[in-house]
Amino acid sequence: MQARYTADAVFLSIRWHRGCFVRGLMQATGFTVRALEKTTPPMKHAALALSVCAALCGSAQSAGLLMESFGYPDGNVVGSTAATGTWAAHSGAASVPVQVTSTAIVLNQGSGSREDVYVPLGTTITTGQTFYASFDVTVSGGSNTVYFAHFKDGGSGTAFNSRIFITASPGGDFTFGIGDVGASATATFSTGFSFNTTYKLVVAYHYDSGVSDLWVNPVTESSEKITSTDADPSQVMSAFAFRQAAGNSVQVIDSLMVGTSFNDVVPEPSCVLLGAFGFLGLIRRRR
Repeated sequence: MQARYTADAVFLSIRWHRGCFVRGLMQATGFTVRALEKTTPPMKHAALALSVCAALCGSAQSAGLLMESFGYPDGNVVGSTAATGTWAAHSGAASVPVQVTSTAIVLNQGSGSREDVYVPLGTTITTGQTFYASFDVTVSGGSNTVYFAHFKDGGSGTAFNSRIFITASPGGDFTFGIGDVGASATATFSTGFSFNTTYKLVVAYHYDSGVSDLWVNPVTESSEKITSTDADPSQVMSAFAFRQAAGNSVQVIDSLMVGTSFNDVVPEPSCVLLGAFGFLGLIRRRR
C-alpha cells in the first residue's frame, strides 16, 4: 500500500495522555490501531509507541534501492555470505582487501595495488532520474587527495561518477570534495572537518545534466551543498562503490543507503522528532 500521508500528519496524530498512548491515526493513515487499555504495563505503551513511529515513518518513505549496515562478522566484505548485497571487487581483487570491522567497512589508502569494491543496485539510472546515496564516514590519518566513494556502472566497468574526495583544508584536518571525471575534486567545502569525527555524507548523480551534488550532515535537500563542475551526463550508473588508492588516510564507512530521492537516504525531520519523542516517552515511563 502506498503511503497517503506525511510524517508530519502522523506526528500530530500521536500524543500522550496520563501515560496512555492515544491515537488519531485511522483517519489520517487508514491503519487500524487498537486503543491501549489502562491496565497495559507502561513499558509496553512506550515500546508500542516506538514501534508505531518506526513503522509509519518507514511507510511514509519509499523503500529505496539499498540499505547496508555491514552488521555481519568481521572479515573480507567480498565473499561474505552474510552481506546484504553481493559485494564484488572491480579492481585490485584481494590486494589489501576491504574489511568489515565492528559492523563497518574500513578503507586504507596507501601505495601499491588495493582492492576496490562495489555492490549492484538492481537497476540502472535512466532519463529523468537522480540517484542518491548516503553513508556515515569517519576519517583519520592524513589529508592527501583521494576519492574513496562513487557511483559506477556494472561489473568491471570503469564509468565512475559522483566521486567523493577528501583533500587538504587550511581550516581543519581535511575537507570533502566532489567531482565526476577526474582525479581531483572540482568543488570542495570551504569548511574544514576533523579527524575521528563521524559525518553523514549524501551524494546525488543527476543523469540528464551529468552533475553531482554533495552534502555533509544535511537536514533537508535544501541544506548547504557543493556541485561538481565537470559534468558527465547520461552515464549508466547501476552500482555503488568504495575505493582504495594512493593516499595516507583511513575511512570507516557505515550505514550505506541508496535510492532515487533524497528522502530515501535521509530520514525526514518529522520522523526523527517522532522517534525522539517515543524514546523520551520510554525513558519517562521507566522512572
